[in-house]
Amino acid sequence: MLVAFSNHRGQVMGIGYIDNIYNNSKTSWHIRSVDDRHNGVLTTDGEEFTLDDGAFHEIAANTHYHGSWCGIPWYFEGRHFKQFARDNNKKRGTRFYTSQLSDENWIIYEDAATGRQVARQKVPNNQDFHCNLRFEDEGVFIDVVNSNQFTAENMLVQILEQGKWVVEQVINIAGLIAGEKKESSDKQESNDEKAAP
Repeated sequence: MLVAFSNHRGQVMGIGYIDNIYNNSKTSWHIRSVDDRHNGVLTTDGEEFTLDDGAFHEIAANTHYHGSWCGIPWYFEGRHFKQFARDNNKKRGTRFYTSQLSDENWIIYEDAATGRQVARQKVPNNQDFHCNLRFEDEGVFIDVVNSNQFTAENMLVQILEQGKWVVEQVINIAGLIAGEKKESSDKQESNDEKAAP
């Protein structure tokens, strides 16, 4: 069943669903959903929790969660998103949501602390799509799994670098934010050292 919205041109915008969350990393991650529908239910080994409360829920290391009705929210005034972080601080991590830009459907990733867009990932338009969210030691990834048009080999991913969108083959979403903050804190330390008597 296609559950979708129409834009001002009458085109149908599909909805993205996270069917599986794999934490293949050595550390726990946290996820929350802020939306008025399709927040989702996650289950693993008899444990089940819903994401309706807007609070962070721990995704334990080396676990697999099955998602049911776990939608990627459509953007609306910054009030609809999912967010992942290494801890349960709402001001850290990465927020993501879907949005239509230039008649294309995208997952937009932004720094939860600043609201700044750091990346975007093109996803199927005019149809619902299903994906897996993977936490790896190398980073965090969303893989579209039900569309030949958007396989890992041909998926369009763009990273915002110095005010321009740059095409990348693979995107390490968490690394963009963590790396940038590390770089800016390194610069601050360097400036502090210069200022010291």
